[in-house]
Formats: sequence, structure tokens, C-alpha cells
Amino acid sequence: MISKAICPYYRALNRSCCNRKQFIRRIKDIKLYNNISSSTSQINNITLQYQCCYSSSSSNSNSDSQQQYHSLPKQYLEAYDDKKFDLSTHQRNDVMFDAVNGKPPPSTPPSTSSSFIRSTTRELSATAKSKDWIDTHMSKWSADINDFDTTWQQSISTTQDASNQINNSTKRIFWSNWTEDIVRDSNTSPILFEYDSLVSDNISKDATNLEHERILKVLYQYGLVLITGTPSNTDSLPVDAMSEATKKAHAANNNSENTNQSAESAILQLAAIIGYHPLQTLYGSGVWSTSSQSSFYDNGNEDSAAGNNSTSASTADSAYGSTSLPLHTDMTYLSTPPGVQVFLMVQPAETTSHDDTASLSTSSSNCNSSASVPKGQSIYLDGFAAARQLQIENPEAYRILASTQRIYRCIDNNEGWHLEATGPIIETVQSGKNDYGPVKSIRHNDLDRLPDLPCPNESKDFDSFYDNMIEAHNAWDDILRRDSMRLVIDLKPGDCILVANQRCMHGRYAFETSSFPRVVMGCYVGMDELSSKWRRAGLRVV
Repeated sequence: MISKAICPYYRALNRSCCNRKQFIRRIKDIKLYNNISSSTSQINNITLQYQCCYSSSSSNSNSDSQQQYHSLPKQYLEAYDDKKFDLSTHQRNDVMFDAVNGKPPPSTPPSTSSSFIRSTTRELSATAKSKDWIDTHMSKWSADINDFDTTWQQSISTTQDASNQINNSTKRIFWSNWTEDIVRDSNTSPILFEYDSLVSDNISKDATNLEHERILKVLYQYGLVLITGTPSNTDSLPVDAMSEATKKAHAANNNSENTNQSAESAILQLAAIIGYHPLQTLYGSGVWSTSSQSSFYDNGNEDSAAGNNSTSASTADSAYGSTSLPLHTDMTYLSTPPGVQVFLMVQPAETTSHDDTASLSTSSSNCNSSASVPKGQSIYLDGFAAARQLQIENPEAYRILASTQRIYRCIDNNEGWHLEATGPIIETVQSGKNDYGPVKSIRHNDLDRLPDLPCPNESKDFDSFYDNMIEAHNAWDDILRRDSMRLVIDLKPGDCILVANQRCMHGRYAFETSSFPRVVMGCYVGMDELSSKWRRAGLRVV
């Protein structure tokens, strides 16, 4: 008998018709990931069943790529003939349309004298595909989570090991049990970068391009990047509003190569690396800022050349305050939320003298000291890892949150905005009628979420609907509150965090207001722009 824990994956592998070698590898991956206590004999038994099911098809295959090639539908392969695409525009050139008005042809074939034309007259012929091409299209088609995802290996202890895990894998790596010490340690951190290595004029163009490729890959794999030494000087923060600690930090940053670069310029350069340009939103068309006192730009201190926000940018958000913020993704009320949020710490919250004796209870020994005092620390969580954990612990809750449309809203009466969008908390790729494939995105913000409403065509047992929703959401919240899932960082001036907004959530500890406001600047990058950069880097976008 096949282990019940493996059955869903086994069915997915059946559908993909993969070869025996891949089948064994994937079963072992599943066993490793989910800690399934399957013996070697179990795996051999499953493999034997695979051989029985597919012996006839595999016997005619001479190679792994050849079998995968023939697993894809013939019609799909024929439609992907290279000669059916224009060499310069990459658009299809086998589409027939009227040469005058562009209308499509009638359902019956046109006569030879018809004005309908094909956009090319070249002879079409089958084109052999590379193994990489076949693997990419097969993985998208089969939607096997083990083709896309793996977990962070906590045994990594050296820079070389961490680098190998990044370079040797193109999978998304789900992380947990991270601390500030881990992500700041240059010997162990898989997400740490220095700003100068990304934009320096003293480094060769090839070396800079390699760093750009690496940061895109890290953002794809982990959904989170920490960049230190980012210019954080801005004319928008008056000197009399800067704490002594901030002045010292800015003076230290001035010793770097980019001494004359402003915070605004640095943010725009990072946005260009990961997504061409900033995304225009209700918070402005370029760089935005949040402060515990007010927006930098309330007084009209505007510099459009630097990409700063206009005075009409919305501030209708709880980020403009000093209370704690629960974990969330941004702009859930947009049909397509941003792909990346760029956070640059300009000035942390000032720590008052009595903070040294304050204490917050923590239940995990993995939490470092930065989380022991509430002073506006930033919190991050891998939403994909949380979704996988929910699927393992409570499959029914996962099904509900992956299939129920939630409604999100933002209203700003001052600036005239009313935005609404719907979507499940966990959006996945469908993998068969009853199976869920890789997670595409996380959409979660309880502060912007409106009350749930059941589908009118479903059962009228409303009590069961709401009871099930509450139970599923409680199971989700139970995972989000775990210290082992939460990374807490005490950001310093010049620390910049890139957050894959449709994957990782962010939040904040509370802090006390003072004459020196907590100031964060940043911008958004569109999901389409980020996906484009990923594809150009050879990464598989779900």
C-alpha cells in the first residue's frame, strides 16, 4: 500500500508521466520534506507500481527528455513550432485574419480567392526542443509542488554551503526558524547583500550584472532580501528631527562609495534592478515615506526629479502611527497587488531609557534579543511556508482558504479613493480536479478584509459556512503567531529590505513616539515587472 501522506503526490506524478529516475527522486524529496517515515522498501514498492503503470510507454523512450517530450500533447508541441512565431516580435504568425478589416475567418475554411491571409507564408515544420524547454513546460503542466519548492536546510554553516544552496537550486526555498543573527551573518545568511556591490562604479560591469542576477534569484527563492549600507540621507528629514544615533549612522554611511547619493535615488536604483521602475499606486508614483508623526511630503517638500511622492499621496493607512501592525501583505484591495515592497530604514524609533528593563514574553528560544523590547522592530514571515504548514496540519482549512474568495477594501475620502478586490488568502495552481499545486500568491490583511459572504448558489446552511470559515482562519492565525515562523529584525539606518509582497508578510512591533520620528521610505514594484525580470533570469514563474 502507498502511504496516505504520499498518495496526492503520487497521483500528481501519475498525471505528469515522468520517467522512473525522476519518480524516485521526487518521492525521496517528498519523504525528506514532510518527514514521512517511509522505508526503502516502501519507495521501491511505489516505484514498482510506477513501472507497471508506465512500462509500455517508457519502453519506447530512448532518453528522459524524449519521454517527457512525448508526454506533452502533440497539438501543443505542433503549435509551439519555432516557425510559427515571428523572430523579432515573438508573436504568433500562423493566425489567419482578413487583410482589410482584421476579422477572424469563418468557421468553414475560406476559398482560395478569399481575402483571409496567414501572417506568414513560410513552410512550417516540427522543431526539436531542448531538454530545458521540455522540463520547464512539463513542470508547469504537471504542477508538481516538488518541481518548484523545497525547504531551507538549517544545517548550513558556512558561506560556501549557503552559496551552494542558492546556486545549485532554482526552486523556491521555504524558510522558518530564522533570527536576526542568522540573516545578518555574512557566513550563514542566504539573503544578505551590500548596497555598494549592487551599484558600485568601482566594480566591473560583469561583476555588477552577476550581483543583479543573484539578487533576483535570492528574491525568487526566499521572497526576502536584506541590503546593508544603503544611502539613507534625505533632505526631507530636517536635522533637528534626527536623533544622535541617526546622525552617527548617516555619517558612517557617508564613508561608502555612494556618499552623494540620496535615499530617494538609492530606492529608485534598487527598483530598476528588480522591476524596471516604481509602481504607481494611491501612495504616489515614486518614493513614498511613512513617519510616526506625518508624511515627509505633507508640507509640499516635493522633488519630482528624484521620484518623490506628490502632496496628494494617500496617508490612509495604519502604518502612519506607532501601534503594532499584524502580519499582512500590502494592497490586498488591488486586483493585482504589488510584486515587491522596498523598505529603507531612515530613522528607527528612539529607544527611551526605561526600554532597557521592558520585556515581552516569548515562547521560542530561537527569538533573539531584538524582539525582547517593543521599539518598532520589523517582522517578516514566509507566507508560502505558512501555507505548506497549514496544508500538512489541517488540509480542510487549507482547502477553505484556497477556494474561498475574500473581499478587501481601501477608502480614502481625502484623496477620493475607493478600492476593492477579491481573492483567496492562498492562491494556488490547480493540479487535477481535487489537488492543489504550487502556491502562486498570498493575499492576507485582516485590517482591510471585509466580512465574508457565502456564494448565493451554495447551500443555505449559513451557520456551517461561517463556522468553517472561523475554524479555518483560526488555524491560519495559529501558524502566523508562532515565533518559529516569524523573523524579527531591528532595522538600522541604511538597512533596506526587499519583500516579495505576494509571498512574504510583514508587520511591526509597537513603539513610543518622540520628537525623533520613526521614518521608513520606499516604493513598490509591479508583479508583472518582477515576473519579467525573473523570466529573463531563467527562473520559472508559477
